[in-house]
Amino acid sequence: MTPEQTHSLSLNGAAVPPEMVGGLVPANPKGDLAQQLEQRGYLFLRGVHNANEVEAARLEVLRRLADVGEIKAPAEDGIASGTSSRREAYPTKQKLGEFWRSVSDGPAVRAVINGPRITRTMSQLFREPARHFTFAWLRAMATGRASPLHIDHPYMNRGSDRLVTCWTPLCDIDLYNGPLYILEGSHEWSDIRQAFEGHDVDRDPSRPGHIEEAPISLAKRKSSRLLTADFVRGDCLIFGMFTVHGSFDNNATNGAVRLSCDTRFQPEADPMDERFSGPDPRAHNDLGYACLSASLPMTETGALR
Repeated sequence: MTPEQTHSLSLNGAAVPPEMVGGLVPANPKGDLAQQLEQRGYLFLRGVHNANEVEAARLEVLRRLADVGEIKAPAEDGIASGTSSRREAYPTKQKLGEFWRSVSDGPAVRAVINGPRITRTMSQLFREPARHFTFAWLRAMATGRASPLHIDHPYMNRGSDRLVTCWTPLCDIDLYNGPLYILEGSHEWSDIRQAFEGHDVDRDPSRPGHIEEAPISLAKRKSSRLLTADFVRGDCLIFGMFTVHGSFDNNATNGAVRLSCDTRFQPEADPMDERFSGPDPRAHNDLGYACLSASLPMTETGALR
């Protein structure tokens, strides 16, 4: 990435100093994935997914968003309309959740996020058969939106302690479109682990699950950097439950929507968090997909978890 590109990065509307930004190091797909994950706290894998299948998933999501008036014609351009009829078509919280579940369960989406290519990669990582949560965290971010600074442990810690997140861009996401970032070395920060380990946001909703310190402040305090990249169709980023991450603002000047999906994988033999598994995952607060701010119209959503 060039200094000119890094000037396009912002958090909550504030420019990120270029010296605080670094590049993600691509993993060696033929090497020891477990060792690389332990060393860096993440695996940045190029070309894991089939690019044509990712494009099919992108179009599938955009057409569903176009059906509720949130994407301009032609839908394949992926430009937000700034309007929505989603609440008219799905007037209750439950109905909104059902709609988002139907989008998240689209066959093209599932062929990518739960398909044989990523499952083989996860089995290679665990050195044993892998399986995934039924629940998927699909996100569509309009201009100005971002994910806050957090670790994943407080949100999904009732099953395997070998659980990992797989973040998959469902479109090309360059530095202008709000790419995900990881705080360098954060998987080894004992104070973050001690502050959050064992915290369950559903059992203790009085405590926040996200990190309240500003990303740049935390990075400076830890002599760290925000690591990111230009992501293209086929890429994925894998990391553990205590790796600190978030996303930059989507600063697309043409209104392009940023599409991504988080899935969680673990060894098949390990116990699985019951909130996110099975045919009808209840997720947080028994809300199913209505627990996600992504289930709300894009005209309403703020920061997405």
